[in-house]
Amino acid sequence: MPLPFSRLAIRLLLPALAASGGYYAGWRHGAHDGQNQMQTRIAILQAQHSQSLQHQQAQALLAQQKWQQRINQLEAELLRQQHALQQQQRLAAQRIDHVITQDGPRYTGLGPDSLRLYRQLLGYSADLPGAQPLAAGNSPQAAGPASGLPAADLLAHAADYGVWCQQLEQRLIALRQLFSPPEPHP
Repeated sequence: MPLPFSRLAIRLLLPALAASGGYYAGWRHGAHDGQNQMQTRIAILQAQHSQSLQHQQAQALLAQQKWQQRINQLEAELLRQQHALQQQQRLAAQRIDHVITQDGPRYTGLGPDSLRLYRQLLGYSADLPGAQPLAAGNSPQAAGPASGLPAADLLAHAADYGVWCQQLEQRLIALRQLFSPPEPHP
């Protein structure tokens, strides 16, 4: 009888070995597929993250370019305004000589034309509301024309101060424009 049992064992052993070998192969194949799926998922997540970073970098670069363009526009406008102010200052120097000559030596300090120019150089209206300047000869208390500051110096100071104030105002406007949203073009 041992013979039939060994045949039976051999007959059962072969399918058992095949089944365990198949199980092992299936388990290995499943583990390999799971690992491949995990690697594929990781690769997809890395690609998505990379695309997200590229998108963020592109947006940041675009924002930087817009800021740079806005700064360049404002800088060009400031330079244009500074050149205009320098031209204005040169013209003011010519006007100073003209009004001093026009007022003549009969006034102590600023004569009427000089006073009008003084007001204009400081950014005010040239009108002299209700003021009627008098010649120094009409006032016994007035100092002589040689005393005090010369009209040319007063007017030159007013011209320099007026340009300085206008430059500060232009810079303030440019800073305000830089940090406020741009106005839509019509």
